[in-house]
Amino acid sequence: MSDDDMHLDYATAEEAISLLKIRAETLYTYVSRGLIRSIPQPGLKTKLYLKEDLERLLARSTARNGHGPSAASAMNWGEPIIPTSITEITPDGPKYRGKNVIELAQSGASFETVADLLWTGISTASHSAWPGTRNHQNIIALTELIETEISNEFLEVMASITLHLGLLGGSTSERLPGENTISAGREIIQILTGCFGYMTPKRRYIPLREGQSIAAGLIQALGLEDTAENYEIFQSILVILADHELSPGTFATRVAASSGCTLHSCIASAICTSSGGRIGRLYEQVDIFLARNRTVKKMIESANLLQNRGVVVPGFNHPLYPRGDPRGRYLMDLLRRLRKGYKEIDRVCLFSEFMNTEHQSHPRHELAIVALTRSMSLPPQTPAALFVLSRIAGWVAHVQEQRLSSMLLRPRAKFNNA
Repeated sequence: MSDDDMHLDYATAEEAISLLKIRAETLYTYVSRGLIRSIPQPGLKTKLYLKEDLERLLARSTARNGHGPSAASAMNWGEPIIPTSITEITPDGPKYRGKNVIELAQSGASFETVADLLWTGISTASHSAWPGTRNHQNIIALTELIETEISNEFLEVMASITLHLGLLGGSTSERLPGENTISAGREIIQILTGCFGYMTPKRRYIPLREGQSIAAGLIQALGLEDTAENYEIFQSILVILADHELSPGTFATRVAASSGCTLHSCIASAICTSSGGRIGRLYEQVDIFLARNRTVKKMIESANLLQNRGVVVPGFNHPLYPRGDPRGRYLMDLLRRLRKGYKEIDRVCLFSEFMNTEHQSHPRHELAIVALTRSMSLPPQTPAALFVLSRIAGWVAHVQEQRLSSMLLRPRAKFNNA
């Protein structure tokens, strides 16, 4: 990394004070209140301050000048602007319809139960199997027409398959009037679960058996051992990632729903949005970091170098959780409990402890999931695909909710005569 890349993600105290037009004492107060995250610089007494937090505070300050600035600031990790009763972000983690996601995962709630909770608002104590789907042969025929290597562009393939599933049901005018979002959502998730088989050496679609759970279907499609440990791992990932308020993919879903799109088009737009370098590809950045630094010592050296240059270490610090992402914390604990003794897991856990102690940095869920999939020798594309598969549950719920509103999501642009 060149000197031009220095302070890409962080700012010095002088830069922070100048940007916010505040005194040094005010900056330190913001840090103590958790409004601005800072990291120490190894060997120096000075600290660096996360630019995301600085820009968010600046946007809030600017928003006091009127509605236009307020709306603009809300588009970048700002104040909530779209009412929802699906998921609430709290310091203790997301709450799905009022139920804390960490507690749901700890209780052993199945992904199917959580999806039904998001879709209906009804919480059931027991797992009820979803009905099977019969479109397997159509999906196999479609994937044979895709010329690119499916495992390399898996998210885009997931979007294509989702759109194709919709077309199998007829034209848009035929589908929209009587569309059953729950049945369609279940089918999309089941079909895409079987497509995970294309990421394995077998390179083929592995359909779910009648009554088989999504977690069990993933284990089967990925060619893993059908153990209680693996089942708990995949069940936890699916539940933890099922929804997270208004992420870019979710916003795209709601925009599409507000314009009158079918469920399949809404979900496909969300998948494509999530395939970008700052969402789905974030898992690849974590994977590259771990692959390049094969020992704890090398990981620490690389992290110190990045921190000194003002660059966030991949897999750490979520903007919505200044005190640490509870989802990342839960999954890291899961690593220690279920995968202890695996070299990949042990070194990531030691590195995470170093980052917390030395840099006050907290692991995101991406770090834990990438470490898990690497310890299972799964392809690098697996974590992002798991994220998308899990999040479809939330996207379906947001389509349902958005359709209850007559509002077209159509923000205005502020013209700048540059």
